[in-house]
Amino acid sequence: MSLISRFISEQGKILSRRVNRLTLKQQRLITIAIKQARILSLLPFLNNEKQFERTESTARTTGLRTRNK
Repeated sequence: MSLISRFISEQGKILSRRVNRLTLKQQRLITIAIKQARILSLLPFLNNEKQFERTESTARTTGLRTRNK
């Protein structure tokens, strides 16, 4: 699992080939391994550690929009 987790971002997304420096064949194998690990509940589909933390971006999107005149 430590090997597979190197190819996943902090948000739980699979990193791209350029970031990983893998060949196309290697990237496909890693992607299949990650998806199988998620199905077997060895890896989470999403990383929800900061789910309930309120940040500036969520504050902006949830607030009411006002016009400046």
